[in-house]
Amino acid sequence: MDIPEEMDSLFVSEQRWPLNRVSFWYLIKGLAREAGLEGIHPHSLRHSTGYHLTNQGRDLRLIQNFMGHASISSTIRYTAVDTRRYAKLF
Repeated sequence: MDIPEEMDSLFVSEQRWPLNRVSFWYLIKGLAREAGLEGIHPHSLRHSTGYHLTNQGRDLRLIQNFMGHASISSTIRYTAVDTRRYAKLF
């Protein structure tokens, strides 16, 4: 599919129209349902990104900026999940 050069959207439909947030939400919900993951929603992708970056040992301030969090307290919640990160300490 050829995307016009003037297209500034990250997600584009088969008809070359930019996907808005509602269209993207329905797409993610449908794909999750087909995969048997009923509790998944688009914001889950955002959270999984935060957890993934934290578990890779990325700097919290970098993650905060990347996620667009105004307060570091919104970012800190991603640090309290995967205890495997601490296995290397011992």
